[in-house]
Amino acid sequence: MAPGLIADWALWGKVPRTTSGYEVLAAHPPGRSAEFNTAVLHWLPGTPGAGDRLPWITVGCAPEAGGEGTVGVFLLDGTDGVDGTNRMIHRVSHFAVPYAQVRDAGVGWCALARAAHTAAETLTLTTAGPAALPLGEDELLVDDVAGNVTPNISGITRWLAAAAAHLLDGPVAVAGDGSHGPFELLLILDSVAALLPFGARSTLSAASATSPGSEVPVRLYWGDTAASPGATGLTVGGGPLPDLRALSPQARRYHDLLLDNWEKHGGAAVVRHLAECREPLDIDEPDVAAQALEVLKRLDRPLAAVQALTEGREVSTEEVHVALRTPGITDQELTVFAEHGVLTHPDTDPEAVAPLMAQPPVSQAIGDGLRAELLGHRTDAARREFESRRASLRAAGLGLDRLDQILADVMSEILHTCPEGTPDPVTRELLPAVAPFAVGTMGLTQSMLRRVPGLASGLVRALYDQPEPVALVGAWLRWLCDEPSADRRPEIAGSPELPLVRALLSTGVCPVEADRKWAGRHPAAAARLLEAAVVCGRGDEVLRHADFFKGLLSSVLRAVSGADGDEVLAVLRDALRRGPAGLRAATAPRWDVLCALTGLQPSGFTDVVAATRPAGGADPAGRVDTYATALRAELDSRGLKQDATRIVRELLRVALAVDPESGYGPGPADRELTERVLDWSGPYAQLVVDAVHRLVRTPYWNESEQDGRWLDRLAGRLSGLGSSLALRSLVRFAERPEVTEHDCGELAVRARAARVAGAENDDVCAALVIWAVRGRIGERLDALLAAYQKEWASYSGAGRALEERHDMEDALARYEGDQPVAEYYCDHRARHLAQTKSRCLREIEKLKEQLPSLEREISRMHKLRASAVRTRV
Repeated sequence: MAPGLIADWALWGKVPRTTSGYEVLAAHPPGRSAEFNTAVLHWLPGTPGAGDRLPWITVGCAPEAGGEGTVGVFLLDGTDGVDGTNRMIHRVSHFAVPYAQVRDAGVGWCALARAAHTAAETLTLTTAGPAALPLGEDELLVDDVAGNVTPNISGITRWLAAAAAHLLDGPVAVAGDGSHGPFELLLILDSVAALLPFGARSTLSAASATSPGSEVPVRLYWGDTAASPGATGLTVGGGPLPDLRALSPQARRYHDLLLDNWEKHGGAAVVRHLAECREPLDIDEPDVAAQALEVLKRLDRPLAAVQALTEGREVSTEEVHVALRTPGITDQELTVFAEHGVLTHPDTDPEAVAPLMAQPPVSQAIGDGLRAELLGHRTDAARREFESRRASLRAAGLGLDRLDQILADVMSEILHTCPEGTPDPVTRELLPAVAPFAVGTMGLTQSMLRRVPGLASGLVRALYDQPEPVALVGAWLRWLCDEPSADRRPEIAGSPELPLVRALLSTGVCPVEADRKWAGRHPAAAARLLEAAVVCGRGDEVLRHADFFKGLLSSVLRAVSGADGDEVLAVLRDALRRGPAGLRAATAPRWDVLCALTGLQPSGFTDVVAATRPAGGADPAGRVDTYATALRAELDSRGLKQDATRIVRELLRVALAVDPESGYGPGPADRELTERVLDWSGPYAQLVVDAVHRLVRTPYWNESEQDGRWLDRLAGRLSGLGSSLALRSLVRFAERPEVTEHDCGELAVRARAARVAGAENDDVCAALVIWAVRGRIGERLDALLAAYQKEWASYSGAGRALEERHDMEDALARYEGDQPVAEYYCDHRARHLAQTKSRCLREIEKLKEQLPSLEREISRMHKLRASAVRTRV
């Protein structure tokens, strides 16, 4: 049950020391204040007198059009304040709870009032938000009234039953011992209402106290029975039992049946039954007694659950099981269960349903449930349902024929109703998730899988992603391929590879039937045969079968060339993505050929040949030799010559790849393979050059000493590697953390060497940036390019040096890194040039200032010379 209820609320009273009237002082939400004021005035039970025990508790239900309405709880209590005339102020704490919450919680008036009383203590005029009414785990209605519910019929039972019956006919006023507290009084009223269906509380009202002579609109209340016009007065405790003669016929029948059921089933069962009947029941309806009687009848009928479902009422699991186990249950009754989902409900015991599975309503319901779960892709639910049905038949000692018919019907209906091309969820989702069938069982399902193309292969392929697929494939194929004659293989439409897979698993050898002709006739099946072999660890046995490989290869080449072969490529890619586990170096080339032709990354060499050497296995050179020899033989075959270059290019791309996380590059086997390919005649040398170019330009490659020696060997044989190696030298030097501003000259030397070797300006620029970004970028780049220009000038003159610097600056502008290095460089360079310009201008101004004195001195020299000439004459 829920931990509590959420209610709107209002505090109704007066402002102390004023002459204002009673009104709503605070509420949530504030917009309902007027509504709450009306409700309090409507349900007010009068005015307490001196000495009355408070609080007075009223519970009033207000039905709503089109809804179940609201349960209002009103706690009338005293306060410490007085008004302007010195009269005591009473306060009403009102809580409005949706009936749906009360219904779902299954609590009675007493528990509701206790929770409201607790919540009222926390309310103030400044409280914001809704109120939480706390409920304990043991505050269900049946727990609250348990003290008044005796197992057998007693005096209190007869009084409560009579009061409940009178309540169906009209208002009831109760009188008795006034020593009881408010909650004890309310509990007695709660016990009366507990003998009616719980749904009556959606319209019933009750009050623990009323003022004498007050006209209150309450259906059941404590008050003056003699002064309660229109109400039946009943006295509790010690007095005579209520007169039953005044009851209406329907109310009297309800009373009698109530006691009969009490005697037969016990009080607790009767109260529990009524408490579970929570559909709204209008107490003011003229036929309310007849409606309540129909509710009560359900307790004493063998097929009460069927009637309840027909009326839209909930049914307990126990009632369902009793009904299902009733001998002679009819198809009509089972149809009602099926229509309301009872037969496939998780709480319904499958063993109770198992003997009925051959009856049409049951088989249809189970089939409909399975089909809905499968089409909704709720595979786990479908699996649990299927396995539960299978286990229930075994537990009942029954065969699987009933379940076989249901499953075959489900498959047939799905195939006929789903759009063409829709994967069958039975074979793709359900069967792979259940235990394999025993040989000789589920014959209809087996026949369906054999007869409809694609179903059987779909089942087997779906097994590949299950845990321990080898055992599952073997078990399902034993059932699927079972034949009376051991030397005959069954015909399975659209899946000719499955008998061959079974033979492969049984003998460990690829069947002789899987030759070139067979693979050519059944290209998709050949791809599925390889996939099954790979999954089951038999890939080597299939790939070393030369005729089979040639047939499969021919189909792949036709598909790649544009012929109709989408299914072949799709299945083959699925197989190759699973990895070459179990292959040898001699068969790995065939795997890699298929990978390259289908657009996948070759994994045979890297996973089989270049992998860590197993204990006692051949060394890398031996494995590479075996692989390279076999690969060259395949590439020289007539069918592959035109694709040989593409295959080798893709193989080298994978072999010379670098792991971006660790920086680990080619291993011994990878380097060995590269040199073996270099030995081949034809276009392969250029492929090696291209692959090594890519490798050495990988910035995160952690080159080892062995890598360096290997590159040197390759450089000695391939002139086209000079630029890449020179660039690699520059990058390695630039990456060294100890390289500082003082090493600009060495960087410039290596940069020029890379350019002279043929490296592109953009690649050289990217290497220089690696060093520049570790400091003040603009300053570093300016100093570095100055050294670069100087280095070029020492060899090629100032003109060429300036040209090379400008080319490098253009490459810097094109650089697309994380930082705007070109902007940093230009800003710094512009500032530096501006400073130089300013210095030059200052020098010019200083020289201009010297001109007058220079002119005077020149003039004086001219005069002095003239004087000397005259003297000599």
